[in-house]
Amino acid sequence: MIHDRIETADKYKVLSERFSRAFELLQQGDIANNEDGRHDVDGDKLFYLVQNYVTKPVEECRFEAHRRYADIQAVFAGREAMGYTQPVGLEIQTPYDGTKDIMFFAVPDNYTMLQLTAGEFVVLFPGEGHMPMCQSGGPMKIRKIVFKVLMED
Repeated sequence: MIHDRIETADKYKVLSERFSRAFELLQQGDIANNEDGRHDVDGDKLFYLVQNYVTKPVEECRFEAHRRYADIQAVFAGREAMGYTQPVGLEIQTPYDGTKDIMFFAVPDNYTMLQLTAGEFVVLFPGEGHMPMCQSGGPMKIRKIVFKVLMED
C-alpha cells in the first residue's frame, strides 16, 4: 500500500508503464471533470472510474480485495476514511468473482483506518484488504477517481 499526495506521484512512475500513465493522468487533474463511470486508457489493462458518492458509516462498509488489478484511489473533493489490512485470516463473506475481480470480507477486529483528503491517493495492490467509502467525522460528498491497473498480462 502507498499513501501520498497527487502532486508527488512522480516517484511512483517506476512501478510500471501502466502506473506511470495513470499518475500522469491524475496529475493533469482534469480527468476529475469527466462524467461518472468507466473511462478506458488501454482497454482492460488500464482504465479509471469517476465516482461521486456520500460516505457511509463504518458499520455499512465492507472490506474487499482484488487478485488481478491494483487500485489507485484518488480523492479530488471531500474526505473519506478507508480501512486497510492484510488479508491473512480474514473471513470471506462473498467469494471471489473473477469477472469483477473482487471478493468481500467481514470487518476484522484489528485494522488501520486511513484518512484520505482531496489531493491524496492510495495504491492498493492485489491481495491487500481495503474498506473504502467510510465516513470521517460524518457523511461527506466525495469525488474520486479509481484507476484499475492490470498487474498481469
